[in-house]
Amino acid sequence: MLNQKPIILTCFARGGSTLLVNMLLSHPYVCNSAGETKKVFKPKSDWESGWQIARKRFFYDIPIRLLAGQDVFNAADLTPRRPVPVYLQRYIDRILYQGRFRARIPKHNLYQYEDVEYTREELAKCRLLTKCLNGLIFTVEMFREMYPDAVFIGLLRNGLAIAEGRQRRGYPLTQMAGDFKIIAGKMLEYEREMPNFHLMRYEDMVSDPPRFLQQLYRKVGLNLAEVPKIRVESRPITTRDGHHERVQGDYDTQLFWYRPDELHQLVKPDINDNQIRQLSREDIKHFMAIAGETMERLGYPTEYEYLHSY
Repeated sequence: MLNQKPIILTCFARGGSTLLVNMLLSHPYVCNSAGETKKVFKPKSDWESGWQIARKRFFYDIPIRLLAGQDVFNAADLTPRRPVPVYLQRYIDRILYQGRFRARIPKHNLYQYEDVEYTREELAKCRLLTKCLNGLIFTVEMFREMYPDAVFIGLLRNGLAIAEGRQRRGYPLTQMAGDFKIIAGKMLEYEREMPNFHLMRYEDMVSDPPRFLQQLYRKVGLNLAEVPKIRVESRPITTRDGHHERVQGDYDTQLFWYRPDELHQLVKPDINDNQIRQLSREDIKHFMAIAGETMERLGYPTEYEYLHSY
């Protein structure tokens, strides 16, 4: 395979993974492959050019679906994937590898350090970082076979906060509860079965970013001493009264660079609480009826009256 020792993230959509990705991309020898895993292989018509859409559809998405006999990279499909032939694994590996050179924009692979751009030769040597959201948790078996030297990180988060973020965008809360139960269950299963699969928590990341960063780099085998500053993307966050505001910046994906010991000034540990406050008692009750047992296994509060008193 072209990619050596890749770092593969399994996360929830609206699960807080943007900060995790930026922590890893801050290392001078870690790069992305044109966005999260699904976006590498599937076109997204609201921002890609006609040529980009055509290339992905006719050279990536359709051939892989036909040859695999399944929609491997459909993030909405929360069912197990069948084994993928080795020749197709190599094709997928090549697409992921080549994507790094097409992603030389600030959000992805333009900067090796603050104000220092990558050369093509430096990008070629980087470890691949790719983020698998929602149903792509079921690509772990394929990637495990493709990359025996990979490191997998599963990012957990309080399911109610995730559900609020998805509900606000029109996704049914009860469906999100079912998704959470399946995805979190698979993460726990992989952690038990795979020594190279590590679970980490969003709550630890925002409560003590420097400590989380040290643990993260140790798990993936990176040297934090090689990282003078951490890149952070501008994103709106939920305030206590339910409004959304930026801690810094004017637009999404705007990059800022901070020393690791400065991160606590930017990351707000009360975001979960602020989001859960936006849910009604009935919302919480319906979510817990489906995913309460999973929340309990993960150590999150399950008494909805207590949660609504935040």
